[in-house]
Amino acid sequence: MKRLITVLCLTVALAGCKDNYGACEKAALDIGNGVTAGMKTVDGLRVSGLISVQEETNVLGYLKFINDADAAFGACAQQAHTAGSAAGSYTACVQTFQTALTSPSELALIHVSNPQAQQNIQLIMNSVNTGITAILAAMGGK
Repeated sequence: MKRLITVLCLTVALAGCKDNYGACEKAALDIGNGVTAGMKTVDGLRVSGLISVQEETNVLGYLKFINDADAAFGACAQQAHTAGSAAGSYTACVQTFQTALTSPSELALIHVSNPQAQQNIQLIMNSVNTGITAILAAMGGK
């Protein structure tokens, strides 16, 4: 869990760079690494008996959804870079990523019955959202 937070803090630090393409690419990589760490955490919750196999499957499904959205974000940033980085293009990529993460049907998958496990899962989700929000703010409309 600490690794996930560290990875996402690095993402936030990089987002302040003037190279929006580089920041987006690094952010996509860091978010992917953070989600992988989150998946290991979720598996640990199941192994320790805090969540059921079905709950693990649901949460891992959402984390896979985040990974897929992260890959799309990286591809979008690549396209923006190739197209000459038109004003607002990177910001649009981040906003699309952020919107994908608020899908109600997907969010329904991350609720588990154990309060302690739910706190851990919520921390994973909050870390991803905080990283994306910080990237968006750092882009400043670029």
